[in-house]
Amino acid sequence: MPYAELNSLYHHVLSNIDNIETFKQVLGTLIVVNPELYYHGQEIQYTHDMDDWLFWQPGESKACLSQLASVIECDEYGHISISHASMSDFLLDLSRSQQFYICRESVLSDGALGLRHLRQKEHDKKSELIQPSRNFIL
Repeated sequence: MPYAELNSLYHHVLSNIDNIETFKQVLGTLIVVNPELYYHGQEIQYTHDMDDWLFWQPGESKACLSQLASVIECDEYGHISISHASMSDFLLDLSRSQQFYICRESVLSDGALGLRHLRQKEHDKKSELIQPSRNFIL
């Protein structure tokens, strides 16, 4: 198996994660959803964007990613980047990643909910801007 050592390394790193499902949501968003969003100018690059996308409280994605500092970089501004390109290949291949496998179809299905949430948020912001003030003097 050509990737045996790399697979072993990734399994070792990922086996120390507290909540695998949370990790899979974040990495699935970065690996599967981001390329789709990139073409629409809405790429998720920061932890606060990730928190919004996943409907999480501020700081939850940063806490999740802190467990993966050896393979995912998250700077002081919350900018997220995957350090090793091969990690995406590993996570999207069931035979290699096993319990850490990220199913592209499931992530895209869940991503549709996140996109709807962001669009609603934008719509709400625009509505607030164009509604007349109710505080007026007679």
